[in-house]
Amino acid sequence: RSATTPTGRAGLRRDLGPGFLRAAAYAGFRPPSLNELHRPFRVGNDVTEANAALKPERLYGVEAGGGVEGRAGSLTATLFLNRLDDPVANVTIGTGPATFPTAGFIPAGGVLRQRQNVGRIDAAGLELEGRANLSERLALTGAVMATKAEVDGGADAPQLTGKRPAQAPRLAASAGLEWKAAQRLDLFLAARHEGARFEDDLNTRRLAAATTLNLSARYAVNTATRLEVELRNALDAEVATGRTGDGITSYDAPRSLRVGVVYVR
Repeated sequence: RSATTPTGRAGLRRDLGPGFLRAAAYAGFRPPSLNELHRPFRVGNDVTEANAALKPERLYGVEAGGGVEGRAGSLTATLFLNRLDDPVANVTIGTGPATFPTAGFIPAGGVLRQRQNVGRIDAAGLELEGRANLSERLALTGAVMATKAEVDGGADAPQLTGKRPAQAPRLAASAGLEWKAAQRLDLFLAARHEGARFEDDLNTRRLAAATTLNLSARYAVNTATRLEVELRNALDAEVATGRTGDGITSYDAPRSLRVGVVYVR
C-alpha cells in the first residue's frame, strides 16, 4: 500500500521585551507499525489481534501561549486543541469464556481485543512550565500538564464514544531542584506525578496515580570525562502500567541504581 498525507507547521512569535506571545497550527500523521498490522500478542488471558487493514493516524492541532524570561527565571503557558483522526486503539471484541473465529478459545476472565481505527480523539489542555533561579548555584523547576481527552467512536466503535483514551492521565506534573554543590559537582532531584488513568478502551480497569522521585549526581573528572550516579524511583513507588482481566498487574521498574562514565572527545 502507499498513500500521500500532507503535513506541516506554521507559527508566529511576538517579542514583548522580557516576555513573548506565540501561536502555531500543525498537521501530522503516524503510519501503523508492523506490530499493529501483523503481530498479535497475549498477556495472561488477554489476547490482542493485529489488523492488516489499519489506516494511518492523522493529527490536526492549534496552540497559543506566552511567557516571561529573565535572570530570575522563566514562566511559560500554552493552551492547545488537538484532533486525532483514525486513532489506533485496542478495541474490546468480547470476553471469555468463549470461542472466537480469529483467536480461538478465550478463558474465563480473559478479553479478546483487536487493533482498530476508532473515529477520532479530541483533546484540549494546558501546559505550564517554570524555572526559578534561587541563587547562582540553586534552581527550582516545575511543569504541569492538564488534558481533557475524549473518544468519538463514530460508526466504527460507538461503544467508545465519551470514553477517555487508554493510558492517558488527566494530570501530569514534575518538579526538580538543581544544585551546583561544587565547581565539579552537580546534584539533581526530580519528582514526577501522573494521575490515574485507564488501562483499557472501555474504561473498566483503572490504574492508580503514582509519584516517583529520582536523585542524581554528576562529577566532572576533567573537561572530557564525567562520572554519573542516578538513583531511580528512590522511594520504590509502585507504578502500575497494565492490568489483565484475570487480575495480573504489571509495574514499572522498582528502585534501581545506575552508575556511568561519560567521555566526550
